[in-house]
Amino acid sequence: MPGTLDIPACIEAVRTDGFCILRDHLPRSAVEAVRDAFAPLLDAYVREHDDNPNRGARRHYIPLPFRPPFYHPAFFNNDAIIAITSGILGEELAIDQFASDTPLKGSVHQDVHADIGPLFSDQPDLLTPPALIATNFSFIDVTPAHGPFEVASGTHRMPRAQALADIEHGRIPLKPLCLNVGDVLIRDVRTLHRGTPNTTDQPRGVAVISYVRHWFRREGHQSENQMPAATWAMLSEREQRLLRLIPRDSR
Repeated sequence: MPGTLDIPACIEAVRTDGFCILRDHLPRSAVEAVRDAFAPLLDAYVREHDDNPNRGARRHYIPLPFRPPFYHPAFFNNDAIIAITSGILGEELAIDQFASDTPLKGSVHQDVHADIGPLFSDQPDLLTPPALIATNFSFIDVTPAHGPFEVASGTHRMPRAQALADIEHGRIPLKPLCLNVGDVLIRDVRTLHRGTPNTTDQPRGVAVISYVRHWFRREGHQSENQMPAATWAMLSEREQRLLRLIPRDSR
């Protein structure tokens, strides 16, 4: 069992609550290198897209490149993260997304939502095992002022309309998750959640790596960014198997 984590307990927390947090799990230096490399990418993106944000006012979704320092084995070849995600999705799971969500000063509350619709559109309230699990890590230490992610525990196991009504009427609280650098959030993306306003001058960048069951496909995410040939060549066999859905750049 990887490290001292209780892997079965983490799996059960994701199944029951919709999420678990691995505290102080990633090397701080590796995450800080991502933060520093992300800053110019964010600046360039904001200059071009701040008037047309893709995740709400002053909130930007930006794919991340599969090259160092963004690509690091601690993020993609992590024994505990793979044990938890494969324990939920099966041994043949794959990664289909590597991106970021960044609210800036002036961002607002998102509507409460899930990141994916029902598996069967004609049976929206059918409760099924998850097809997709996301992992998130923050580039900064997040305080309540930075616009933390808020989650409504257990709502992935409820009919969507009932869960939304219970949140609206205060029967299910929205809990802020203030991640520090090195923490990893593992979540069932059907669990209802929202982003909150960042009232600071510091961008709150958070990475997302999404894992899917071997048969599940989403339109668009796999083609957002390509794997450079140099990065692919340095990967272990396990990393290549996990990243098999990501298109590769032959250059």
